Amino acid sequence: MTSPEKDKDGNLVIKIKGSLSAYEVGALKDQMLLGLENENGLILDINGITDCDTLGIQLLYSAGKTAKDLNKTFLLSGTSKVCREAAMGIGLEPEDYLNSLEEA
Repeated sequence: MTSPEKDKDGNLVIKIKGSLSAYEVGALKDQMLLGLENENGLILDINGITDCDTLGIQLLYSAGKTAKDLNKTFLLSGTSKVCREAAMGIGLEPEDYLNSLEEA
């Protein structure tokens, strides 16, 4: 479940709540792409993520890469233990995972 809104800088802010797994990534991907196409950038609040799998991690990385390619803002707000664990499960260290996303 997500709740999108705009911030004062024209970025789409999406608060992700609940699961970020294979069942949810399709709808969220569409929402994120619209934000990157129509807004100044994308800010994802990941505090509310309660479950995350490798597809969720892949979506976050893909969004960051797309934003970078489009020269748009991409930021993660908050922390998510389950996202860190999912990233570590595919061989990424938490520091690499967070730094890569924040730099995107």
